[in-house]
Amino acid sequence: MTDANVETLRRGYDALNRGDLSEVMDVIADDIAWDPGELAPDGMQGSRGRAGFEEFVRGWMEAFEDFRVEPYAIEERGPHLIAQVRQSGRGRASGAPIEIEIVHVWTVDDGQAVRLQSFRDRRAALDALGGAR
Repeated sequence: MTDANVETLRRGYDALNRGDLSEVMDVIADDIAWDPGELAPDGMQGSRGRAGFEEFVRGWMEAFEDFRVEPYAIEERGPHLIAQVRQSGRGRASGAPIEIEIVHVWTVDDGQAVRLQSFRDRRAALDALGGAR
């Protein structure tokens, strides 16, 4: 892992927040696996594959106005990047604001994201990775 991976991840979140999915998808592996766990809205599930991942992300963006994912801490653990993020927006149908803090664990191989897992907090993410706190 290198600082380049952390910077690439930060650029990816910035691109997502600008609505530029093409830049995000540039670093997503063709066979990426993702698991939003219990954090996914009704009907959204994890799966495998680049096209499905893009559809998944678009689903989030379409469900919320002003959708943002802002990392406030990123740490490296072996092939993993653990990003603590603040996710916010306003429901398109309800107009209700949301703001939650969650943790994304990205697994990177040869500069490409090959896995994304979402967790409620850092402890749950580290437990899943079998790592120390």
